[in-house]
Amino acid sequence: MRYRWLTAAVLGLLVLGCARPGAGDGDAAPLPTPSVTASAPPDVAAGPPPGDGAPHQAENNGWKQRHELTPSEQSTGDALAARIRPKLTALRKAGDFDPASTRKALLDLGLRPDDVGVSEMRQPPGAVFEVRFPEAGCVIGDVRPERVLVEVTGANGEFGCLEPVTH
Repeated sequence: MRYRWLTAAVLGLLVLGCARPGAGDGDAAPLPTPSVTASAPPDVAAGPPPGDGAPHQAENNGWKQRHELTPSEQSTGDALAARIRPKLTALRKAGDFDPASTRKALLDLGLRPDDVGVSEMRQPPGAVFEVRFPEAGCVIGDVRPERVLVEVTGANGEFGCLEPVTH
């Protein structure tokens, strides 16, 4: 009989020791039970995972989103870029980084003055340019001592082709 009491006491302690924390002590919110579910890969468009950026980084930078070029627009931009690159390469080889020279070279291609924008680079010496083409495309880049950059991209609804300079 002595062993029965001892066995009952040990079993009782085991049962109490295995109870969930908070169970039966008046706690109205039991701990959640884990469930196993298949998880889908994270949505790439949702932005970086927490800790890799500001909580609303994607929303804060939404104004930078550009028009996605159609295949036809991309082709138009590529053809325009192919005409622009040799003119600007010639300027670079001549050591001419003046924005007025860059503008003249672009206008000499027969581009409309309203579609061409050129400004001076701060550092190094050089010129930054934009050429707008229908419907919402841009050829952007720069001429500087170490390179000529010519890129085809979509325009932005807020700022057009060139992103404003910020500090």
